[in-house]
Amino acid sequence: MKMKILFIAPYLGLKELAMSVLEEKEYEGIQIDVYQGNYENGPKLLKKLKADENYSAIITRGGTVEVCKKVTTTPIIEVYSNAFDILRILKLSEGYTGKKIFLAYQSIFKSFKQLSELMGYSISSQCYFEHKEVKSIIEKLKKENYELVIGDNIVYETAQELGMNSILLTSGIESVKSAIEEAVRLCNAIYKNEDQITLSNNYAYDKKIEKDNVNKFVRILNADEISPGFVHTVFPQTIFSQISELSNTSLPTIITGEDGMCKNDVGYLCCCFGPQKKKSVICVSCYSIPDDYNYDLLDNLIMNHLNSEGGTLFLEDIEKLCKKGQKNIINILKRLNKNGNVKIIASSELPVEIGVSSERILRQLRSILDEVRIELMPFKNYTSEINNMISMYLAKLDVRCASQVVGMKEEGIKLLSYYDWPGNLRQFMRVINELTLTCNGSYIIESQVKKAIKKERDNYRNASLVPIDISGSLKEIETRIIRHIMVEEGMNQVKVAKRLEIGHSTLWRKLK
Repeated sequence: MKMKILFIAPYLGLKELAMSVLEEKEYEGIQIDVYQGNYENGPKLLKKLKADENYSAIITRGGTVEVCKKVTTTPIIEVYSNAFDILRILKLSEGYTGKKIFLAYQSIFKSFKQLSELMGYSISSQCYFEHKEVKSIIEKLKKENYELVIGDNIVYETAQELGMNSILLTSGIESVKSAIEEAVRLCNAIYKNEDQITLSNNYAYDKKIEKDNVNKFVRILNADEISPGFVHTVFPQTIFSQISELSNTSLPTIITGEDGMCKNDVGYLCCCFGPQKKKSVICVSCYSIPDDYNYDLLDNLIMNHLNSEGGTLFLEDIEKLCKKGQKNIINILKRLNKNGNVKIIASSELPVEIGVSSERILRQLRSILDEVRIELMPFKNYTSEINNMISMYLAKLDVRCASQVVGMKEEGIKLLSYYDWPGNLRQFMRVINELTLTCNGSYIIESQVKKAIKKERDNYRNASLVPIDISGSLKEIETRIIRHIMVEEGMNQVKVAKRLEIGHSTLWRKLK
């Protein structure tokens, strides 16, 4: 079934911009029909074109969105006015010295007001809630000696009809592309859902398997689900540069780092920047695969999705897979490795050498995966970059939950940079989340940060007091303690012997 999208442009310039965007090759195979129609003609077009029967999604903007919603059940995607669009209009109106005002529908009005104040512009602004209000509002503004009205399409047309100067808040190419891509993702999701229901039902019937036998630990992502914008984690620039430099290769890659360094997000970004970024990704959560699992089904799934068309296989926490499971994965990887269109990525909490020496990673598996390494140091090694990270993460929070917090006082930033972050990057983001949610103003202050760090120190101090089972003989208690320290030291017997101040042979004997 061919994807069909209807684009209704309230003004001619937007129609021409949409047509120019659609000339790009990436939209080949998608039928996007573009018509011009404002808030009055838009609903008429929907009825004339029988939009509910013939289209899977509709794109339009401004007040036209609201009137179209009243006459159709087809999903509508709005061409939003982004910061660049608003900055453009502010610059355009900057040289106009007469009395001027911005008037638009409430969704656009809020964005304009916040950005203009942030940029230091003192231009007046007002919003309307219904189209029928616009004419009377502009007539009143004219009586109040306003000379220029800036706004959306209905404001622009009405002001001109009433003999006033007007500037139209236009949408740039970025906004148009974003709306089209959102519509395509929506349609893909609809078709994918329908296709997957049919496919999974047929597959389950043919193979006589449980429907969720694979779904518990496998996720399949289509190309339209692979974008750096979907990653909420903010990495230090040092790590981000490492990802972008080392991921653009077809060579197998292994990502190592402590718990809390968001290795799965690093792997996801490697998929975004890798040579197979426009193809599907299969993510396998190795820690969830049971020891007695039959790998034939997983083998078929991977080969069916990747072997012919290519893509990426991402093995999360490979060291947590049992030896039998690793042997099965090795057989799959050997076959995939012959296909130059398949990228293999794996993550491990243990450094490669420690994983192999402790027999948590089989040597044969290492020989396949260990061609490119992305080694993440603990987060405390990146605290010189914490200032930029705070700014970037606050910006992401503003998008996700409209936090309105714009920064942190310098004293608070210093406190965070001095902290050793035992929980690594994940702990950092959680602390910033909590500081932002409890902030009463625009800036996070020093006293807030002090309180948060004290809480974190207390929590981790208490967590380090791990209770040891003291039942049984002295030898049994001693063995439990040594094994606990082995885990803390990443199964590195040299470090354990040094920490306990005993010889390596003594340690080996006590562990027998």
